[in-house]
Amino acid sequence: MESENYSDLDIPIEMLENWQGLIEHIANVASIPTSLIMRLQPETIDVCVTNRHPKNPLHVGDAESLNGNLMCKTVIDSQKMLIVDNALKSQLWCDNPDAKLGLISYCGLPINWPTGKAFGTICMLDNKENGYTDSERQLLILFKNMVENSLTILYQQYVLEEKVKKRTAELEQVNLQLTKALDKYAAAEQIIEQQKYSHDLTGFPNIHELEKQFNANIIASDKPAALVHLRITNLTQIRNNLGLEYSQHITCYIADKLRQLCPVDTYLALLSDDDFAIVYQQGNDDLSNELMVIINNLISGLNEAVSFAGQKVKITRCMGISLYPEHGTNFLELMHNTSVSASECQLHNRDYQVYDASLKAELMDRFQLESQLMHALPNKELSLHYQPLFDVANEKLIGAEALLRWHNPLLGFVGPDQFIPVAEESGMMIEVGYFVLRSAIKQLASWQVSGNDDFFVAVNISPLQLADPILVDTIEALLETHNVKATSLEIEITENVFLGNQDGVLQVLRRIDALGIRIALDDFGTGYSSLSYIHRFPFSTVKIDRSFIANLETSSVNQHLVTAIISMANAFDLKVVAEGIEDKIQANFIENAGGHIYQGYHFGRPVNVDDFTRQYIL
Repeated sequence: MESENYSDLDIPIEMLENWQGLIEHIANVASIPTSLIMRLQPETIDVCVTNRHPKNPLHVGDAESLNGNLMCKTVIDSQKMLIVDNALKSQLWCDNPDAKLGLISYCGLPINWPTGKAFGTICMLDNKENGYTDSERQLLILFKNMVENSLTILYQQYVLEEKVKKRTAELEQVNLQLTKALDKYAAAEQIIEQQKYSHDLTGFPNIHELEKQFNANIIASDKPAALVHLRITNLTQIRNNLGLEYSQHITCYIADKLRQLCPVDTYLALLSDDDFAIVYQQGNDDLSNELMVIINNLISGLNEAVSFAGQKVKITRCMGISLYPEHGTNFLELMHNTSVSASECQLHNRDYQVYDASLKAELMDRFQLESQLMHALPNKELSLHYQPLFDVANEKLIGAEALLRWHNPLLGFVGPDQFIPVAEESGMMIEVGYFVLRSAIKQLASWQVSGNDDFFVAVNISPLQLADPILVDTIEALLETHNVKATSLEIEITENVFLGNQDGVLQVLRRIDALGIRIALDDFGTGYSSLSYIHRFPFSTVKIDRSFIANLETSSVNQHLVTAIISMANAFDLKVVAEGIEDKIQANFIENAGGHIYQGYHFGRPVNVDDFTRQYIL
């Protein structure tokens, strides 16, 4: 050991089994697909121990060269914890090997031999954005210490085997150190045992204790009961925007509220930082009515904004409900059906959802859609269609709106109203959005080469894209690469981009406007605060929603609304696009009211690039 070459020292099977238990435990506690102990070798870093999760792409023995862009190597070199919330958003880490396997978030700590020589790392990885809670980080620190205690034991045993014949006096000291290491290990195991059953901040029992209680009190009594899955749907956003301490405050706040709002005989548990379980059992036949009283109390009681450290935030939540034994005869079945109800509730923005067998089929359809969408870009299934835009004054073609289309070999043609919400909720919209921008700007350059210098293309931008810190720089680089004027590009946004950080959105839009890019407010008039947005944000165009154009010739209400919108836009010196023009009568009305741009089937349907070029450009 004097040469400090430990790479050939075998780890005993018993020790590897102990480490395996640690790794499995942290993966379960953190609800992540991958947790690892990595071991440093002279030229590589190898997977020493990994958990057995079906979505874990890594296996024991997998190795990466130390010459690569490795987060574990950074942890070893810096001897500090490294946390990467989302490697895909980081220029430094977006091309690291773990991200290519779909593991985009990382939290790791160095592991050292007792001599200070690096052994490797212990780390957690997730296939979605994850900042890792303070309790998860503390658990990782605890496991690091336990692994290092194991290495101390191994090291001391090795030293004993080499020197026992010569140094009898040293043996007593080594044994003492060994005993202390074993004591620390035993103490750490006690902490783990406590964490198995309760949450350290709220004191709520976890899902393991919930299952024990449910089996002992609900199933054993065989009386009807309700299981409620309360999910805080914006806690991740709160953590990302305001920090871990604020999100922990929200978790504790909800726990206190549940104690106040639920009957004393209600059993409460914490499934994760943003997921709570409520078990209610009533001996009489009035379970449904009493349950609805609890649900209504929770809806009203959790409707207040929460203040902490000078900030106020509104909590968004949903509740999935299943009934025993109607919706399940065992805990796991009932818990699954409750989670299905919560997911359906969240998907449709409802306060609560009672389980129904049809929900599973709907959720499976959505999962299939999401899984197919993940491969849509690499399989070149996405394409752009373009709908022409005409000048009202002379009905001359002046531009086109780029519209995303998806044809999947299994699902066929999938409408944007189906797959775009899935892309936004799953985080795929940023990558898909850049595909749209690249394709549209490249095509715009091709059309302008044909002599259409004033021709512009409008591209829709989602809230997720506006929150991406490299969006503006990427757009600017694409314009420069394809030699396209900024004034030839129009960015379309809808009011939902303002539901979060409005100041942040304003800064991004000002940067886009400073480049000379047009900014349009789409679906104008459908939101309650469109006027305030027009006054505050740097828009150049408003698009009248097609719902106001429909029945324009017969609806006096629509006529007044459209006239008022165009008049107001002209007062603000904004261009007006009328969407959904389907006949000459509607077109004439827009012209007489002072509109500027036509868009609709009357003038042209969305078509693919080749058809658009043939019909309108050549």
